[in-house]
Amino acid sequence: MRMIPAAVVATLLSAVSLLAADLTLTQTSTGWGHEGEQTQLWSSRFMRINQPDSRLDFLVDFTQGVSYNIDHNKKLIEKMSWDDLELAAEAYVEKMKKLPPIVLKMLSVSEATVTVVEQGPENLLGRECRKWKITMGPMIIESSNDPSVDPPVPAIPYRRFLRLHTAMGQLRPDVSSSRKVGEELAKVSGISLKYRISLPIAGQTTMTTTHIEEGPISPSAFELPVDYQVEDIGKKLRENLVAFDHMGSDRPVSDNRVQPCSGI
Repeated sequence: MRMIPAAVVATLLSAVSLLAADLTLTQTSTGWGHEGEQTQLWSSRFMRINQPDSRLDFLVDFTQGVSYNIDHNKKLIEKMSWDDLELAAEAYVEKMKKLPPIVLKMLSVSEATVTVVEQGPENLLGRECRKWKITMGPMIIESSNDPSVDPPVPAIPYRRFLRLHTAMGQLRPDVSSSRKVGEELAKVSGISLKYRISLPIAGQTTMTTTHIEEGPISPSAFELPVDYQVEDIGKKLRENLVAFDHMGSDRPVSDNRVQPCSGI
């Protein structure tokens, strides 16, 4: 099971509008093992990130409430239902509640404060953007957003996606704080043209948009390969967390790599 690209974060922090046109963004990413270029495509139903260098793509279906990792090297599609992510997050929270106080102290469990600060204007690609800084404990997100351009996806599914993927991407003992980050990200207006996230241990990733185009995108651009194996990792994650809760074990859930998609 591979990680959801950290650069997903770099394009999802946005307000949403059902009237917005399809969008194509060309981007460069540096740091955190995600060097190179990528293309991000938005329609009224889908968002897709294509990474030709790594041949690892990411697709979100906002109508069905499902996300997909697409590994062209392995010819493998990893499916994640948001319903499964929701149940997994709830199971994780319940597990944390049952841990002894001494274990909670060792894990440094406390509800981290989430702050959002507007830092003024920044001109990118000839567009007037607004700079934002969002923090949760040691995690720092900085984003410059163009409020005149909105992704065309529906608002309610978008916010649910952002909240769930942020929470499951962190799987912190204080998972409620991660959910708050997703909620705050959804309030920031406009699409991000420059994005930086800094995390302990993992380090820093920066995404910069070099070109943005508005106009129709062929539906075929969002199709999944028909000859790839499909693995339901959302179901596996949910089942592992529920089983983990029932076992009463303090061992971490095995092979959980859902990464934050809090992004812009």
